[in-house]
Amino acid sequence: MKAETIAVAFTKKTGINVQLESTSDFMTVLRIRIAGGDLPMVAFVPRPGVFAEYADQGLIKSLSSLGVTSFADEYQKTWVDLGSVGGTPYAIPFAVNSKSMIWYRPAALRAAGGAPATLDDFKTLLTKMATGGKKPLVVTGKETWTLGDWFENIYLRTAGPQKYADLFGGKLPFTDQSVVDAVGIMDGLIGNDTWLNGGRQIALSTGFMDGLGQVFGTNPTGEFFMEGGFVGSIAINDVNTSLKAGEDVAFFPFPSIDPQYQNAVVGGSNFAIAFADNDATRQFMAYLASAEAANLWATLGDISPSKNLDMSGFTSPLVQTEAQLLLTAGLFQFDGTDLMPGALGNDWNTAIQAIFQDPSKTADLLASFEQEAAAEFGR
Repeated sequence: MKAETIAVAFTKKTGINVQLESTSDFMTVLRIRIAGGDLPMVAFVPRPGVFAEYADQGLIKSLSSLGVTSFADEYQKTWVDLGSVGGTPYAIPFAVNSKSMIWYRPAALRAAGGAPATLDDFKTLLTKMATGGKKPLVVTGKETWTLGDWFENIYLRTAGPQKYADLFGGKLPFTDQSVVDAVGIMDGLIGNDTWLNGGRQIALSTGFMDGLGQVFGTNPTGEFFMEGGFVGSIAINDVNTSLKAGEDVAFFPFPSIDPQYQNAVVGGSNFAIAFADNDATRQFMAYLASAEAANLWATLGDISPSKNLDMSGFTSPLVQTEAQLLLTAGLFQFDGTDLMPGALGNDWNTAIQAIFQDPSKTADLLASFEQEAAAEFGR
């Protein structure tokens, strides 16, 4: 476990032992412990909404109260803001990842003229590569979350960060015209039969691993696959072990749509938060915020948004390039469905899948989901 490596390094540095606990149902166990007053000193949580709730309840300590005063200066502002509640930093981000990557086989892309910068460029490239009956764009619509990621990337690049935050934060209705427009752009891209590998119905029955095989298997039938940084290691280790990172598998950033939202990234992160204020906790949180910890995470294949991150620590060129993408992002927004309460995120992905299956039902499906969202958000 990667956390064990971090804990061992901290103990070696300070002499303070760290007792780690893990569970497959982390959030449920954490809620039970909080309810029972059995608080951990430090917890690693997967999204901002979790620690924001704890901060509002006064359960966790701010970084400044713990003496971690250099955090705001040593981390990228985007990530300081994500780790803050009401302008006060509470959480240290680590294991940052992007979900704004178009994966491809470099030889095929070089032959077609290189990576596109804009959505129009990407469409031109798709048309160019759709020859001889081959359709280059692979979409895995069997799992709803992949379609949700397509929508989030398009919505951020068309509606902008404020509307993105408002939509997934419960302030903007899902019937808003910006949502309708983004759904239309999405369908015009991934629903275009000229480019879509296998066509719409095949895409709806294609799972994530099968889709990866269509691009990176020994007999590829497609050229492009949109998803996060985890794709590279899965393609190399589980799909086709003959692949070499950077040579046979690579990615380019999700193309720009509106120029004012260039270099936008949708992604995720884990965050370290502290429930206790004592010497051991103070030292551990200070260590987690340090460049030393950031660079140790790098040797484990995880990305920290520290300004002092040493890129040479990454053993994979794919992770190194992803880190550069994340650290130079003009905009970063957390995965929208991870920001939504309860089962709402999963239900939204299901609605997007239904829209992809039958775009003529878009208005009705958005209206139906909006009723559920309004009730959940208390609008």
